[in-house]
Parts: sequence; C-alpha cells; structure tokens
Amino acid sequence: MKVFIASAANLDLEEKYMNLAREVSEIFAKNNFDLLFGAGHYSMMGECYKTFVKYKRKIYAYTVPKWERDFLRIPKAKCVKVNDTLLRFRKMYFASDIVVILPGGIGTLAEFTCAIEEYRSSGGNKRIILYNLDGYYDDILKFTKDNIDTKFFKDDLSDCYQVVTNLEELESIVEDYKKNYNLSKKFK
Repeated sequence: MKVFIASAANLDLEEKYMNLAREVSEIFAKNNFDLLFGAGHYSMMGECYKTFVKYKRKIYAYTVPKWERDFLRIPKAKCVKVNDTLLRFRKMYFASDIVVILPGGIGTLAEFTCAIEEYRSSGGNKRIILYNLDGYYDDILKFTKDNIDTKFFKDDLSDCYQVVTNLEELESIVEDYKKNYNLSKKFK
C-alpha cells in the first residue's frame, strides 16, 4: 500500500506542522504503507521522509529539474525526476492508494485540486484525505461550499474527499481502508 502525502516544504513553520507531518507519517508507516512525496528534505516533507526511514518503509520521491539537488539529501528514497509538476502529480497520484493533503502552500493546494478533479473525472478509485489542522483549510472548504451553492461546482464535489481534524479520525480511515484492502486481496 502506498500513500501520497502532500505538504509544505517551507522553512520557519510553526512546530505544530512538523509534529503533524511526523504523526501522520507514523500512522501510515506503522500500518505498512510506503511513501510517495515531493522530494523535499526539510520542513514537513522532510519530517515525512525521516519518519518513513525510521520505520524502514519504501520511499519514492518525485521532483522536477529545478529541485533535483534535493535528491542528494534523501538517500533512502527511490528518486524520480520528471519534466513538470503536472507529470509529477500524475505519477504520485496514480501510484498511490491514498492521498493525504496536509497544510501547505500553493503546490500543496494545486495537488489537492488536481486530486479532486482526477477523482471526479476517473471514477473515484482512491481515498483523498484533507487534514484541516486548526481550521487551516476552512476558507477553501467555504469556497467549495459557496461554489456548490451557486452551481459553479457540482454537488458531488465534496464527496470526492474526506476532511479530518485530528489523528483519531485519520487512524479510523486507515484502519477501515486496510480492512477493505485486505478483504479485496483475499477474494482475488
């Protein structure tokens, strides 16, 4: 099983974001997931990487030429260079079983919106989880609701993803996913 974790790679973030990256990564790593991520060696991305290394899980890092020097700082990852961020997203999305969107910047927001659109357009074959720590994504969720109300977005858009606000909710989703994943493997 593979999880694509989208998060910030910005310096000087509050410690609560680093803690969140570690705690979310630990939930997945302890549950035998491998990591797909954007190859950042610092900030939230770096905390995800270090946690998966600690649990001896496989790590797949994807980036574009501008950031390929980051590969030198993540020696335990299988590194993949692609030409553009859209291809980078596409490779991580289709290789993953679950997509987790943590707080982040414009790249993370782009990955969230691309994941929703891909889910909508390709029949919804994976879980997308938006981690709304301390209301970080409240404005985005309000924007989505407002655009559903005004008919710019289809009503089913909010059905494309799940919002969690704490680790217990996330753990419940992971346990449910694993149970269903194991059942589907059993009957193949």
